[in-house]
Amino acid sequence: MELRQSMRRTALISAILLATWYVLSGKFDVLHFGTGVITAVVIALLYRGMADACRFRPGQFLLFLPWLFVQVVISNLRVARLVFSRRMAIRPVFLSQPPGVVGDRALTLLGCSVSLTPGTLTVDVGQDEIFVHALDQKSADDLRDELMSRRVRRIFKAPAQ
Repeated sequence: MELRQSMRRTALISAILLATWYVLSGKFDVLHFGTGVITAVVIALLYRGMADACRFRPGQFLLFLPWLFVQVVISNLRVARLVFSRRMAIRPVFLSQPPGVVGDRALTLLGCSVSLTPGTLTVDVGQDEIFVHALDQKSADDLRDELMSRRVRRIFKAPAQ
């Protein structure tokens, strides 16, 4: 039964990846579609062994995406204001703090989300700390308040201890 469930999950992940590839590539010929099929299946097969103890909650992830988009827009405006101001208020800092999330998938999502937000760049992520470069003090303070970590933590529900 577990093999059948694993095969279904692999097929579902392959289908989602293939659909994403098909929509984003803009190419609808045999070569591109074949490349998409092969790539989607390989990624899905590699992903099978990467599951961690935290349960992914797709509904929370769908709520996270618009929130992240808004954060990216706000950060874009802040960085533009910094760059175009007469006095350069750029004060780069490195920040090291506990990530506030558990599991490889949650750490990856947190690191990518931080890097997507203009003014910040994830340098290193580990179970014990996240190391980030911030363009100014406000960006560093936004990371210190751990709002993004809390949002990512909602997506990955940790098992009961």
